[in-house]
Amino acid sequence: MFINIWGKKIWYEIYGAEYKDTLLYLHGGPGASCLDFVNQAKALSKKMKVVIFDQLGVLRSEAIAESESYSMEYQIEMTEELRQLLGIEKWSILGHSYGGMLAVLYAYIYPNSIHKVILECPSLCFGDSAKSTAEYLSEHIKSLDNKPAAELCEKMKFTEYQDKKEVVSDLLTLLGYVTDMKLRNYLHGISFKEYQMSMDTTDITDEMWSKGERHLMKLLETQPMPAGSLQKRMRITDSFLPILTEITAPMLLISGKYDPVCTKDQTEYIMNNAQNVTLAIFEDSGHFPRIEEAKKYTNTILEFFEI
Repeated sequence: MFINIWGKKIWYEIYGAEYKDTLLYLHGGPGASCLDFVNQAKALSKKMKVVIFDQLGVLRSEAIAESESYSMEYQIEMTEELRQLLGIEKWSILGHSYGGMLAVLYAYIYPNSIHKVILECPSLCFGDSAKSTAEYLSEHIKSLDNKPAAELCEKMKFTEYQDKKEVVSDLLTLLGYVTDMKLRNYLHGISFKEYQMSMDTTDITDEMWSKGERHLMKLLETQPMPAGSLQKRMRITDSFLPILTEITAPMLLISGKYDPVCTKDQTEYIMNNAQNVTLAIFEDSGHFPRIEEAKKYTNTILEFFEI
């Protein structure tokens, strides 16, 4: 169903509406949608209320116009407005991958709106995640006997990028060379077919998916700050790790053992610098523990909330 936020149509769903304890899911991508979290939302809704939504410019939500400004801060404000429109006093937030950046930023800006924070395989330093992904794909890229692909992979493994947009472009290009869809989606415990079967895409069109490209491009743009603001706009290529030190809410870090996105360095930083954090490692997962080890994932979250 849709909710109107500042004249924009946003797709959302609520599971377990009878419960007061509420968990908000922030999807990754950017542009991936909440579609693949539905099964977990249903499982968790036996004990709590779960809210999921497609961010502005993603899948079923309204597209972002070519001339329209968009930023992570704008999405944070929309998320806070969603909380108020739904009449939720406080909620906990769960961010996956890029959604981890949003979760950290939201918890930093609106600490009084949240109970707890869950980060599932977050990317809190895009450059570090991109380098790790290149290393993860290195053997596959070598097997392709494709010189441009091999050269790009080596470049990503050893370059300290000055142009942050370039690392995003290079990662997308590198992923375009990958022929193994299991690797392409950073899966370990399940096949790509099993991943596809975990979500219902019956009513989803190619046109809906295509919205996500502009969503990503807008996030890479340098947006002007409101007059009088003392803080710079955050972009997905910035490091969100330093913000963690300011967050006091209890935090759960969910890490797939074979996930290239949430790297060892990022995990160590989170565990050493977050104020109140618990680590849960999923031994048979890559980037999607909620799908690869679904039952363990549900139980881990419920135990974190002691429900």
